[in-house]
Amino acid sequence: AVDSGSEEGRVGINIIINEFNVDGILVSGNTYRTHPIQIFFSPQLSVENQKLLKKFFNLILEHFREKLDSEFLTTFKYSNSKYTRKYLGLIYVKRLIETYPYLDFNKEQNETLKNLILNNDVAGILNLLENHKKHYLTK
Repeated sequence: AVDSGSEEGRVGINIIINEFNVDGILVSGNTYRTHPIQIFFSPQLSVENQKLLKKFFNLILEHFREKLDSEFLTTFKYSNSKYTRKYLGLIYVKRLIETYPYLDFNKEQNETLKNLILNNDVAGILNLLENHKKHYLTK
């Protein structure tokens, strides 16, 4: 979960087959935690929902990078590039993934979420999450 050193290679969730043209990755040797991490979901998410989660995750991450000037990310210590590489710790990856409410939502809410994600409507997504949180806490 480390930036590659350019705007095009910012940290986020990607689909392995799209990035590397393989189904999985074997990591060996001194990794320094810069190799891609595979994520396994239980219960399993459909491929469509995995793609929505990827887009959701990256939209929310970029929103907070912009809003907070990436200050919540750790500066990667092996960086010599003009672009300051940042590191997203795995605990934060997990926490952000856990905000994806797909399994908690009914069909109508999931359709709303899907439309917000596909339209890059971060404000709408955050509003939906906040309303869901309030509803959940009052149960």
